[in-house]
Amino acid sequence: MTSTVSSITSTSSLLRDQFVAAMSRVPLSVAVVVAGGADERVALTVGTFISVSADPPMVLVAVKETNPLCKAVASHRRFAINVLSAEQVEHSERFSGRPRTGQPYDLTAARWVSAGDELPRYLEGVVAAFDCELVEARSIASHVLLIGRVDEIVSGADQPLVYWSRSYGIPSPFNNVG
Repeated sequence: MTSTVSSITSTSSLLRDQFVAAMSRVPLSVAVVVAGGADERVALTVGTFISVSADPPMVLVAVKETNPLCKAVASHRRFAINVLSAEQVEHSERFSGRPRTGQPYDLTAARWVSAGDELPRYLEGVVAAFDCELVEARSIASHVLLIGRVDEIVSGADQPLVYWSRSYGIPSPFNNVG
């Protein structure tokens, strides 16, 4: 297999456009982050969610610094990351502000699961969910990197949702022969 890579020196605007186009070719997990108290609960779809450490378990999400989720996390020092299943495209669209039906960011349009009398923080049917205590919030360019220590994990068995080339899909493993 041959791959051609081209390098172009660009103006700032052109470089940004090239960056956005190239990043659309990178497959991402799709997650909904939820934070805040009962009267100010917010949820947001994110594509930047990674593991930072297994010992202790820590994760990172990137959120545009003007998004209300940053204020909710800063105020409450907690957030939950819900990794969506292939059947949850509607949640991804709703919490990214672009639902096909209903209102954007409407938490009542989803089924949330809670433990005891705590605020609901897990979307029903997710592939995995991580309840986190904020360890660090670092501003980088237009975003805030939220680093959290994982305190609780919920794990499901459904197929994960991925976003690639401006479309939703599912991962397809290679059949190992040999």
